[in-house]
Amino acid sequence: MGKQSSDILLEPIITEKSTALSQFNKYTFKVAKDATKTSIRNAFQEIFPGRKVESIQTLKITGHKRRTKSGFTRPKDSKKAVVTASGPKIEYYPEVS
Repeated sequence: MGKQSSDILLEPIITEKSTALSQFNKYTFKVAKDATKTSIRNAFQEIFPGRKVESIQTLKITGHKRRTKSGFTRPKDSKKAVVTASGPKIEYYPEVS
């Protein structure tokens, strides 16, 4: 049984850089660690119909060791994807002036 699209595209990453990229129809998402480019493409087109995915770039983010008062901690590893799409603009990204 396959994963649902909400299990693949976990959440959008809204930072200054990703908001600036949204002007060029590039959208950044936190994705599942075992997600492939094909599954990311299918999930994106299911959530945002009417948009064609042109390219996908994936990056693995490793958690860096941080010192705390009780020793060292390491955040979980994660994965993000930058999806370049054509079609109407996605509205939940804030506008950049």
